[in-house]
Amino acid sequence: MIKKNNDNYQSNTKLINTNNQPEHINLSKKQARFFSIVNKLTPFSMIWVSLILMYGVICMYTNAMGQDEFYRFIFFLQKPLVVVINSIALLLALFHSINWFRLIPKVIFKQDSHKKGKVYLLIIVFWCVTLLLSYYLLLLIIK
Repeated sequence: MIKKNNDNYQSNTKLINTNNQPEHINLSKKQARFFSIVNKLTPFSMIWVSLILMYGVICMYTNAMGQDEFYRFIFFLQKPLVVVINSIALLLALFHSINWFRLIPKVIFKQDSHKKGKVYLLIIVFWCVTLLLSYYLLLLIIK
């Protein structure tokens, strides 16, 4: 026979009260999940950009035979869907570089608290080098 007040099993009160968590804990979990998903989408945006660049190079190679292919590539880049996808790819690349520059000093300095100034200095140096190289490449392309 089974006793009605059997105390041989532990109660599951911790499982019952899961909905009473503060809202900011749930929000931080959602933000972490969102940033993880965005971080995982970065390679797909880089594949998209690589395919666009390969298509452009192929069109420029065939441009010697005629102007049609190059203009087809220009018209392809002007489509609204392509502009939106390229904008998303640009934002994902910027997000990736922000994360990359933020994580590199943590690996180099092993997150010592007295080296906090060196961490910020290294991040600033990385951004300065990136901006200088981008400016140099822009000047090289314009000329």
